[in-house]
Amino acid sequence: MASSINASTSGPGGVITTADNSGILNIQTAATTALTIDGSQNVGIGSVSPPGRLYVNYSTNNLYNTGFSVQNTNSGSSAAASFQMSNDANNRGGIYLTSSTSGIYGGANTMNILTVDSIPLIFGTANTERMRITSGGSVVVAGTTAIGSARFSTYGGAIGGDDCWSTKPLANITYNPAVFYNNSSALIGYIQCSTSGTTFGTSSDYRLKENITPMVDALNKVSQLKPCTYTWKADGSSGQGFIAHELQEVVPDCVIGEKDAVNEDGSIKPQAIDTSFLVATLTAAIQELNAKVETQAAQIAALQAKVGA
Repeated sequence: MASSINASTSGPGGVITTADNSGILNIQTAATTALTIDGSQNVGIGSVSPPGRLYVNYSTNNLYNTGFSVQNTNSGSSAAASFQMSNDANNRGGIYLTSSTSGIYGGANTMNILTVDSIPLIFGTANTERMRITSGGSVVVAGTTAIGSARFSTYGGAIGGDDCWSTKPLANITYNPAVFYNNSSALIGYIQCSTSGTTFGTSSDYRLKENITPMVDALNKVSQLKPCTYTWKADGSSGQGFIAHELQEVVPDCVIGEKDAVNEDGSIKPQAIDTSFLVATLTAAIQELNAKVETQAAQIAALQAKVGA
């Protein structure tokens, strides 16, 4: 039992009833307890046994009908600027911001942060934006616009230096700061770091391959390569290497992208080169050249022996 203040729907309201000396106070409407203050000064809304200083209980498992709500009545819509908290029987705990533009809420055993309309989700410190997720789902660090169609973009120099990405291992520990899988969840590559170096690995296990045959005609391919020097238009710096589409004609595995491709806005969609794929061709070419040298050396030795005889 408890002492009660009752706002009745039949007869006089504001009736104060003292039932015992338990020190518990109930505030009722229509003979139903709406708020309880127990002997420890814990306040319960929708609960007669509050477990903490303020406990709000809402028995309906509905994301929008939550236990606590603060609304901006000047918005023209009660849902336009409300802030709600819930913790129901379906483990949908957390915070929900009912607005046409954003929301933070708990799903079944999850916590979700999202925007509803086509606006970004922004994170910051010291009242300054540090990272955002664009409306298209791209992550941008130290900037506001995704670079091209990249899913992850980072702008260097924003923290006072030139680094775009940093990773530091524990002492004497080898670890993988980035691991890559295909659509079948099979490991296809990783970046491995230690206290002394970094390795960029791509899957190459013999158990993943079939129809394995020795490479032939590699020396002929090497003779078709067109190594060159050049100057970058962006900053005038010098470089050496290959032109992507020329290399693609000889060793297609080394090149990503198509010649003369452009983005939707007409900007250049450049081809890219991974010269590590040239290692096998160059190795095979050296072996072919060595075989020729050894054959010629044997022929010269035979001729010298014949002349000497």
